[in-house]
Amino acid sequence: MVAPYHSYRDELSVYDGLVFRGERLLTPKSMRQTMKQQLHSSHIRVNACLRRVGECLFWPGMTSGIKQCISQCEACITYGAKQQRETLMSHEIAERPWEKIGADLFTIDGKDYLVMVDYFSNFWEIDHLPDTKASTIIRQMKRHFARQGIPDIVISDNGPQFSSDKFKAFTSAWGFDHCPGSPGHQQSNGKAEATVKEAKRLLKKAKETGGDLYLALLAHRNTPTVSMDSSPEQRLIGRRCQTQLPTTRQLLKPQTVRPKFVKRETKAKQLKQAKYYDRGARDLMPLEVGDV
Repeated sequence: MVAPYHSYRDELSVYDGLVFRGERLLTPKSMRQTMKQQLHSSHIRVNACLRRVGECLFWPGMTSGIKQCISQCEACITYGAKQQRETLMSHEIAERPWEKIGADLFTIDGKDYLVMVDYFSNFWEIDHLPDTKASTIIRQMKRHFARQGIPDIVISDNGPQFSSDKFKAFTSAWGFDHCPGSPGHQQSNGKAEATVKEAKRLLKKAKETGGDLYLALLAHRNTPTVSMDSSPEQRLIGRRCQTQLPTTRQLLKPQTVRPKFVKRETKAKQLKQAKYYDRGARDLMPLEVGDV
């Protein structure tokens, strides 16, 4: 019974009747299947699941067990993310959370949604809309701004909601800049476009499995980002949030994420994305007056 734990014996400790390896709870066999199901509630990819569980849980053979569980997920097989072209037009990297926001609308199953994504933390919000009027978009944005603060800039497409006089009055009254993208160049709002794809996958998988969308969002927001050692939630509000996975009090304490580190890793990703995109893209000659 204790043989699988022999090589970890010097790392194990007991607190309040529970066994830990560092800050990671040693999960008994009777709970492992439940933990795997809760871990994969947001249907994130294998590596993301492993980054998330690696902070708070441990058991021998955990990695292979999680990989097997996810490989058998019918929703992920049906709606798995296809290899996609990354964005070429890289914006100036944000200096702080909620400084720069991308916004976009999309429709799925006859329902309209608004997504808003923070360029610094990669944290995103999703709102089901009763309609797509400018006044409705503004009302939803005000709700988020009241919670997180007014950003310096909002980047969107040039749709009628965002180019309306009402939205222009909103930007002026609340004191932020609005940067509408070019209709012919979606990559200018690539962050929001990528978030829309992510949101659609989450909605489809939640519907397919009958899962709770909000628990899936909670799990997604608290999954550490590759190469950053922090989650979108941590980069936005400076702490982990309690999820369905057992987490120690120490891990839930507020912890500042260094902006310089986030900027460095974001820049590295931008360079990698641009290199990938350039394989199948080229710059066009600038238009002169009279060309169109």
